[in-house]
Amino acid sequence: MAQPTRPGGRLPARNPTTSTPATLKLNGVAYIDAKVFFARYGLKPEWLAPNTRLAFANRWTRIEIEYDKREALLNGLRVYLGDPVTARPGTLYLAQIDAEGLFAPILRPNALKITRPLRTIVIDAGHGGKDTGTQNKQFKYDEKNFALAVANQLQKQLSGSGWRVLMTRSDDRFIDLGARSEMAAKAGADLFLSIHFNAAGAATVNGTETYILTPRYQRSTSSERLGSTDAIAQPGNDHDAWNTVLGYHIHRQLLSRLGSADRGLKRARFAVLRQAPCPAVLIEAGYLSNAIEARKIATTAYRQSIAEAVAAGVRYYAAALDTAAKKQ
Repeated sequence: MAQPTRPGGRLPARNPTTSTPATLKLNGVAYIDAKVFFARYGLKPEWLAPNTRLAFANRWTRIEIEYDKREALLNGLRVYLGDPVTARPGTLYLAQIDAEGLFAPILRPNALKITRPLRTIVIDAGHGGKDTGTQNKQFKYDEKNFALAVANQLQKQLSGSGWRVLMTRSDDRFIDLGARSEMAAKAGADLFLSIHFNAAGAATVNGTETYILTPRYQRSTSSERLGSTDAIAQPGNDHDAWNTVLGYHIHRQLLSRLGSADRGLKRARFAVLRQAPCPAVLIEAGYLSNAIEARKIATTAYRQSIAEAVAAGVRYYAAALDTAAKKQ
């Protein structure tokens, strides 16, 4: 498994006893035996490295987790956990929130409650007006322009599938972050898609990241420890399970269609995710600070591929919604 790009937590030494309880608590975090949890979904365990790396698989799914890491592989995709994996003799443990909030919705979305069908989608082109977003000054590229271009292409893709599709901005104007969520709420949005591009201090960094809202009581991917506000429930947390399903399908399609480096399905408390009135995702489709990737993003064809990938992810999400609705 690739090493995580974010720091993992430090856990206590492993318990020398031979007991392996189904659940345990460490530093206030509830954990569940990964073997017990994944057995519910018909996934069989296989040690990749004794007592440190464990895979679970069946015909359709493969998951890999590693002791003391906050990163896992889910069908080959990098997904980030809120808490590091811990161990006891003969097994590994996942934080209960990660097991039930990350893996369970993806493994069995038809068990999720449906609160609303998918009718209205709001696309949010990041930044705008005086807020240029990230820039590549060498090539004179502004994030706001590429975000809007992708959003316009995405609107055409999704409108063609029969959904009502609205934009937070359709031209180069500044819109406050809070106003973007308010627009979605007033429109009765059933889905919120925020389009962005990234930058890093190192020009070699490249790839695609997909963000969903951090669950309550967990730290965001970029955080080393819990903060004082992490226990506060945000409006967007009402949609945690479907956020996960949405993020997974969009991230999978982006990587498949773009062939970009996988920087992971991550969690963050970005304003538009915190205040979202519906399932929401924020996409960092590539790095303008990387010359090779920036040149790709500057082409209409590549931006079209981004839009097509996001649209495909939305269609997979919609199919999961439909399947769940039939079970209720």
